[in-house]
Amino acid sequence: MRTVVDSRSHQGFTILEILLAVVILTVGLLGLLAVFPVAMNSGRKAVEATNAVIITQSVEQAIRDGLKQHKAQSSDGKWTYFIFHHDGVTDDYPTDISKARPGADYYILLPSPSGASNSPVDRTAYWDRGKTFVFPESDGLTWTVDDGSGEREVDNGSEDPYDGPPNGNGNPLVADDDHDDREIVTRNEKGDRELSKYNSYDVRRVYTLSNKFFDEELASEYGYRDNDPISQYSFAFAIRPAMQDASLGLQLPDSSQLVPAGELYEVEILVFRTFREGTENATPIYKSQILVHR
Repeated sequence: MRTVVDSRSHQGFTILEILLAVVILTVGLLGLLAVFPVAMNSGRKAVEATNAVIITQSVEQAIRDGLKQHKAQSSDGKWTYFIFHHDGVTDDYPTDISKARPGADYYILLPSPSGASNSPVDRTAYWDRGKTFVFPESDGLTWTVDDGSGEREVDNGSEDPYDGPPNGNGNPLVADDDHDDREIVTRNEKGDRELSKYNSYDVRRVYTLSNKFFDEELASEYGYRDNDPISQYSFAFAIRPAMQDASLGLQLPDSSQLVPAGELYEVEILVFRTFREGTENATPIYKSQILVHR
């Protein structure tokens, strides 16, 4: 007797079905791999934006507090400054506000409302780089005086009242107590021929935040690491007189029709992530503009 085997009773997969399943699985994995970085990037940006807003609000409060509680004028009454109290300030605060040193990073100088008139350089060209609030600059330690017998340099102690005139008289190409004005020289590949030369500006002053509650000594002893992301953030801000329309017309005014708005100042706060010192055009992750009263 011959046994007949019914092939329909056997179950299995053909090569075509296996290949089709592999293709579907590959497409699905590629889709997940494509979505994963996007989701990670969105989450990172959300965290950065939240931290940046918190930092910005803290800096704004410190600026307003400085203008209200820690503001003073130079002895000759020609310019106004305030003391900036915030995490990131590295210089020691003065025992008396009159002994504040203009070259210190806590010393914030308010620009003159009509300061553009004494500068041969268009200030708007430097606004994006945070350069405007340094007019006029001074290192607070030495200055030049002319007592009739010629110019001489006067040395001022760090704890003595500062009586010197502003350095550079509002000209950013002359005033350079913070050494952020620098000359860029472009040369050929061999380096023996100068192609071009121009003045450039770094972000004027960047405050790097720190984790004050992190014990460095304990960390070095037990091998701890500071995982608090706040130390990866830094900020800078610039101050210039707020402008208002003086034309009294219905049309949108141009720059020639804008005049300083009295006692109001415009402040731009920039927040950076992993800021690299010396970067010429650092890109902030967050910007905010506020108005403050002198």
